[in-house]
Amino acid sequence: MAEHITAIRLNRPERLNAIDFALVAELHDALDAVAADDECKVVILTGTGRGFSAGLDLKDYGEVPEVGAHRHYPAGQTGQNFLASLTEHLRATPQIVIAAVNGPAFGGGLSLALACDLRFAARGASFCSAFIRTGLTGTDAGVSYLLPRLIGAARAFDMIITGRTVDAAEAERMGIVSRVVDDEQLWDEALAAARGIAEYTTFGLRNTKEVLWHNLDTPSMGAAIALENRNQLLAAGQAEVWAYMESYSGRRRGGS
Repeated sequence: MAEHITAIRLNRPERLNAIDFALVAELHDALDAVAADDECKVVILTGTGRGFSAGLDLKDYGEVPEVGAHRHYPAGQTGQNFLASLTEHLRATPQIVIAAVNGPAFGGGLSLALACDLRFAARGASFCSAFIRTGLTGTDAGVSYLLPRLIGAARAFDMIITGRTVDAAEAERMGIVSRVVDDEQLWDEALAAARGIAEYTTFGLRNTKEVLWHNLDTPSMGAAIALENRNQLLAAGQAEVWAYMESYSGRRRGGS
């Protein structure tokens, strides 16, 4: 893997990376490891094989951990929250997370993709808020929060209530993903984007992610600008930022 970039691959290809509690625990662990890696700036989350994730494995979702057996399963936890908290965990991960959606992203798999900071899709990818299909509610794993903020309430209601499948081209038009590329080019596209992002300062990336997500829910433009101003003032005191700015100025003076 390229410098400052970590790949996390959902790895149940025989089940289209359907989510069981073992996978939930492993993904929590992987995100903890990334958050503790001060050299990592960008994460690429993708699926092994033909799918991103088909959502909860309804045939065999395994056993939830014993209380205290996993750091994300404390007292008072439930299996439902253990899974759903993955979306909050992705959001809280300090690195930029790119979802490289290489196939179906259904149910909980869709929520995982939505919780990432950027989403690129292969042309063969598909997206479905499949929760309503189970007979339960259509609201699970953060989808009722994440999807309307990406594509607006009308389109989100359409996907969540009907449970219909959206192909990659429509997902791009709706704003679920920002790029669609040929299937065989997806990894190279995600990696190239990650390399470009990783050239920026660690402070700049982490604090940009924090403010972007906070300001989606901020009550006013004034509050948003105040947080932006705080960021810039803090950045101005960082040695890493000064070194980057000096290098950037030198490159501009040299015409490169």
